[in-house]
Amino acid sequence: MKVRTLICLACVCLMSTAAVALAQPKEKAAKPAAMDPKAMQDAMAKAAALGPQHESLKKLVGEWNCSVKSWMDPSGPPQETKSTSVVTAMMDGRYVQENVTGEMMGMPFSGMSVTGYDNIQKKYVSTWIDNFGTGIMMSEGTPDASGNVVKWTGESSDPMTGKKTKYRMVSRTVSDNQRTYEMYSTGPGGKEAKMMEITYDRKM
Repeated sequence: MKVRTLICLACVCLMSTAAVALAQPKEKAAKPAAMDPKAMQDAMAKAAALGPQHESLKKLVGEWNCSVKSWMDPSGPPQETKSTSVVTAMMDGRYVQENVTGEMMGMPFSGMSVTGYDNIQKKYVSTWIDNFGTGIMMSEGTPDASGNVVKWTGESSDPMTGKKTKYRMVSRTVSDNQRTYEMYSTGPGGKEAKMMEITYDRKM
């Protein structure tokens, strides 16, 4: 009898607790702060504004002859090839697109990049694709005080290891009609080696 009474009392307590819990008002989820439309518009306008870095990109527009040196073995002589580059402006000068055609390792080569200056990150940004792979190389560049030298860092998949590999690049504007590009990789033991050197001469 006592056991049955205790069980009944326990059930009553559980039901009472549940009833109290159900009766408690639910807390309302806090509403996110309303976005100020004017502030949003100003931020977007600032992000999209054309600046001196975009003017520098416009100077790349045109057709270029490229003298390419590439090293498969850093201790050996480079392979020297020729290619052509056509650079066009996009999105009212916010970006430039480069299309390259030539030869690499005895095979036809074609590549394409899209480069811009990100006002938010305050860096140049670029993507690169070519017919020697199926990945996309992503790069970021920081200009020096003169704006004529941009130091880049990039990353892409290494076909030999299957892992991401980091690269260092340097682009230099020699004049309105000549520029250079150097690319370095880090090999075993952390030793850096030059992979490529390109001299761009504007077609006259």
